[in-house]
Amino acid sequence: MVTLHDVLQRECPSLVDPDLAYMIPTPYLGTGLLQTIYATLRVRLRNVASDVSYKRELLVMQDGGTISLDWYSAAKEQNCAECPPIAMMMAGVGGSSREHHLRVMAKALAHSQAAFKIVVVNHRGTARTPITSPRPYDSGFTDDFRAAVKYVRNEYPQSKIVGIGFSMGANILTKYIGEEGPRCTLACAVAICCPFDLQVSSAAINESNLLNDYVIQPSVMSTLMRAIKRASHLQVDPLWNLDLQRVKGATRLCELEEELMVKIGGHRDLNDYYEKSSSFNYVDNIEVPFLAINSLDDRITPPQGIPMDKFLTNPNIALALVPHGGHLGFLTGVPPRIWFVKPIEEFVSAIIR
Repeated sequence: MVTLHDVLQRECPSLVDPDLAYMIPTPYLGTGLLQTIYATLRVRLRNVASDVSYKRELLVMQDGGTISLDWYSAAKEQNCAECPPIAMMMAGVGGSSREHHLRVMAKALAHSQAAFKIVVVNHRGTARTPITSPRPYDSGFTDDFRAAVKYVRNEYPQSKIVGIGFSMGANILTKYIGEEGPRCTLACAVAICCPFDLQVSSAAINESNLLNDYVIQPSVMSTLMRAIKRASHLQVDPLWNLDLQRVKGATRLCELEEELMVKIGGHRDLNDYYEKSSSFNYVDNIEVPFLAINSLDDRITPPQGIPMDKFLTNPNIALALVPHGGHLGFLTGVPPRIWFVKPIEEFVSAIIR
């Protein structure tokens, strides 16, 4: 029987080979703070490594909400295999298929030897997806991704499908595969900068400091508030008992979570929402090969939230820790390039072979 350890040792030199398994930060991006700020500011950068064009498909959920699937393939449609390997990707809060790191990952996998077909699952209200339901997505809401996986599986019944999640998208992906357990139809999953414990990550992202006050919170809140404004024509359920003025006046993510996610999800309070939405509760139940990549100097999803003990007891999961990667940075070389692309390509390609 081939174990996850065997796969990593044989097929993933970027993660295990002593001569290769390291990341040297870009000289002028030597700290997690600099890595995170630089990555956030270049989130819309388009260059040779990230120049992709998607084809969009809309999916309507059972409650009437809509998500969008952005597809990308390096092969011409008429030359595509009937059962290509498929990589399903998900961005973090406020993010979408437009993020630089998603486009880089998409292009790398599509042009790899395995020639993955890519589909980015855009959360409700992101990437100009029509807003057709007042129910928003949240950090633990797995229903939409579950529906997307079912749809892609039905469209490509013979294809091997892998999941790749970033930040909040990583939490949703991890929670999903844990919920599914032995029923999970994904061949494997990769989580980058996963906030396994939302209590820890929420305290970090809502702390008042330079990074949060002037970079992260404004970036996330501007995206979410635009979506809320676009949803103003929808009738909200009176049973939710929402204070719409408080929603419209929110300036930090925790305020929106307390007024929207807590009430709509039927949680007692913010702590209850964080506890029930945190993916660390589901890690023990993961039965597909799972790779998590986190940074020790990530100020958004600090390493204190990583369930280290669970990675020692569940043989299906592995953790790669990088000293200086920041949050969704992992930038190395000059000009900066994203380090985690190669190890992820090695891992998912090995699993689907």
